[in-house]
Amino acid sequence: MSVFAQRIRLEAPSFARYCGVGALGFLIDAGLLLWFMETFALNPYLARVFSILLALTMTWAMHRHWTFASANPDRLGEWSRFAAVNGAGGALNYCVYSAILLALPGTAPMIALAAGSALALMANFLGSRHWAFRGEKATLP
Repeated sequence: MSVFAQRIRLEAPSFARYCGVGALGFLIDAGLLLWFMETFALNPYLARVFSILLALTMTWAMHRHWTFASANPDRLGEWSRFAAVNGAGGALNYCVYSAILLALPGTAPMIALAAGSALALMANFLGSRHWAFRGEKATLP
């Protein structure tokens, strides 16, 4: 088995957990967005600021304990790195989406969205694995 294949096999469980937490984060974000709009009559732009910050914090906590088993005592630094990674991933997603639509006129926006999202997912996972959650690791039960 090649080194690359071994690495993929070793990372697969973490990547699966990462994807599961990301899906849950989407549901949290969407639910909070609706809640802020309906409960506090916030416009969708302001409500989104709050929903994304809370969803980001919740996904950071889940990744910290479940996906990457971090024991890093610098929680604020870790959260900041996680936010930076996800911000960069969002920018990458948008750039790939836009580049495909500009370079290949007539491409369905959903195709461009899927490509941008797939690349951003990989970038976010690798950035989280190797930078945001660097440091001490806890022992998973």
